[in-house]
Amino acid sequence: MISRISFFLVAILLIVRSQSYGQQLTLEECIRISLENNLDVKNSKLEVQSTEYKVSEAKSGLLPTVDVNGQYQYYFEVPAQLIPSSTFGGPAGEYTAAKFSMPQTTSANVQATQTLYNQKVMVGLKAAKAARSYSSVQLTLTKEDIIYNITSTYYNIQVLSDNLNLLQSNITNLEKTVKTNEALKNNEIVSSSTYKRLLINLENLRNEYENQKLSQTKYYNLLKYLMNVPLTEPIEVTAFDFNTTLEELQAGDVNQRADIRLQQEQIKLYELDKKSTQSGYYPTLSANLYYGYSGYYNKFSPAETINNQWINSSYFSLSLKIPVFDGFSKKYQVKQKSVTVQKSINSLTAMKQKADRDIQDALNNYTSNKNLLTNSKRSLDLAEQLFKDANIEYSNGLITITELLDVQDDLSDARSNYSTALINLKIAELDVKKANGELVKE
Repeated sequence: MISRISFFLVAILLIVRSQSYGQQLTLEECIRISLENNLDVKNSKLEVQSTEYKVSEAKSGLLPTVDVNGQYQYYFEVPAQLIPSSTFGGPAGEYTAAKFSMPQTTSANVQATQTLYNQKVMVGLKAAKAARSYSSVQLTLTKEDIIYNITSTYYNIQVLSDNLNLLQSNITNLEKTVKTNEALKNNEIVSSSTYKRLLINLENLRNEYENQKLSQTKYYNLLKYLMNVPLTEPIEVTAFDFNTTLEELQAGDVNQRADIRLQQEQIKLYELDKKSTQSGYYPTLSANLYYGYSGYYNKFSPAETINNQWINSSYFSLSLKIPVFDGFSKKYQVKQKSVTVQKSINSLTAMKQKADRDIQDALNNYTSNKNLLTNSKRSLDLAEQLFKDANIEYSNGLITITELLDVQDDLSDARSNYSTALINLKIAELDVKKANGELVKE
């Protein structure tokens, strides 16, 4: 028995010690850490970086391209061409096979090409910039989700911590009462049924404490996951400030919401995709500049040319391409993309309508929770007064211990209801800010 008690005490000391070294973090610190470490946020930042590269890639279409080419070629059999025999004094109507090239050809050249006009390139650059804006808004939306989840999780841990402290206090007080009433029962001053009821109440409190503790652990693990910190790292949240001031909230502009702005950017991308297809109707114009050398030899010898002579050549050219008819392919592609644009516009309208409803629902919920908090505070004040009166009555022998415990339970419930109502109000406040698109300050 002594060894079991010793083991139990050592376990408690280890738990207390590990908690004492836990990092106590404010809500603002948790949000900052999550925005720095959360993997979803990191991926969104990488996507923004990727779109920056896409913009640079699109700009490269406006720059010239330069290629250096080299070729060595040796014919085992030089191709021949048929020419009229009369060219060399032969009979008319007959043809003679003549070889005009050398077996070995070596060449090297440099060629530069510059796009002078290409509508698709210009539209592509605009699309790349629109994609950059899209990914930037997507990053804001990701941050918004993280901030919301971190804040709501933090609030839940706070209310659970407050409930656990209250339960632990009740358990401690009830354990003292049980010990006192055990002696009274042994002296037949308190009935056995009263004593058993105290034991049942104590066991119920302990079970409730364990359930709340398990819920708190789950929320702590969720908080660590959102912050991307190891689950083994001990952290603590600060106690909730019950004197916190409440904000005056009102409906915001739905166009400030990240999801609405994201849909607007999506429409821009679809419209540019449509324009990219339409650009296929426009002509393209490019300029080419060529300069090269060629060398020839009558046998296999890669390093030699006839008379060690290299023949140079160069030219400048313009290439113009005018699309005339493609079988109506682009026409129907444009029609399809027009439908996609219109569907996205309809989705945006529906999203704005839903956003207006979300804002109104969030404000109504906030108002309702403010009323619930007022009622809970009134009930708490009343329960505290009743408990004071019951203590006096119990001291004067006017009520039994069971009746006093009932009043104490009512006080505990009122305190728990008040803390829950306050946390619910803070979460309702959070919902209003999310509905208004005000969680991320840009």
